[in-house]
Amino acid sequence: MVKVGIIGAGYIGEIHAECYKKIKNAELMAIVDVVDEKRIKLAAKYNVKSYSSTDDLLKYEDVECVDICVPSFLHSKIFKKVGEAGKHVFCEKPLALTLDDADEMIDVAKKNKIKAFVGHVLRFFPEYVKAKEIIKKGNLGRPLYGSFNRLFSIPSQDWADNEKYGGGVTLDLQIHDLDIMIWIFGKPNIVKSQGLYDKKTGGFNQVVTTVKFEEGGLGLAETGWAFSKGFPNMMGFRILCEKGVIEWLRRKNLEKNDLIVYKSNGSADVLNVEQIDAFLSECQYFIDCIDKNLEIKQSTFEDGRKALELALAAVKSAKSEK
Repeated sequence: MVKVGIIGAGYIGEIHAECYKKIKNAELMAIVDVVDEKRIKLAAKYNVKSYSSTDDLLKYEDVECVDICVPSFLHSKIFKKVGEAGKHVFCEKPLALTLDDADEMIDVAKKNKIKAFVGHVLRFFPEYVKAKEIIKKGNLGRPLYGSFNRLFSIPSQDWADNEKYGGGVTLDLQIHDLDIMIWIFGKPNIVKSQGLYDKKTGGFNQVVTTVKFEEGGLGLAETGWAFSKGFPNMMGFRILCEKGVIEWLRRKNLEKNDLIVYKSNGSADVLNVEQIDAFLSECQYFIDCIDKNLEIKQSTFEDGRKALELALAAVKSAKSEK
């Protein structure tokens, strides 16, 4: 049984808490948050202890791993503390807000020989996993182009849209699709991004980013959270391969969200993809790697750094218009 402590009692912290309660080989021990009302409420919901500081968690609870669900600008600071304490770590994306912090986090993980995982959850969504499998199998040939979208209404967090604390929409939201682009197409070498900058929040809230990859692939990501609350949040992708197209779109107002493969002979296959909870799947993977002493090969800190590097380049492009 792997003992877990969660730092951060916000939106994603609650999702992860629910996941650990469902995982048979995990035991949620405590919730940490500086806001008393939030941590006490979430801890009471799952009948676990609560602490107001990371230091208290490490002092009073014999946890094997820590799940970091705090605002992005705090990731590196908290990780360094728990990593140097020898705890395995699940860190929500983005890994950090600067490459220097990301490099330091990777070094701390290696020096302390801990398992380190970053929460790029799209790698566990069944539709993205299936698309990756289809491409890897090679029946559709090489992937040539992919368009990815993630369009939401205004985020509930009061920090994510601020560049100083959350990096704006590119680092908080578009980084999901940038990570998937790297997962599918490999190493990027040219990025061009344009966006709408919100002076009130100090960050971009709508961006379109194109990426060219070393092996010749091309990707486009459209991302935004400036839509009104009535907008049906949507996400999806369309991947053009040499011998066909893989397409998936999810909108809240659609009952069916099929994964479809359009073949070069004019036929189309609607695939029956098993619907699983991607957040539960990624948490289960993390726990199993600890419980069975397996190397983390999926969504590593190195993967998180690659996605961060591309996201920061996109922000730089959008600001400089180059």
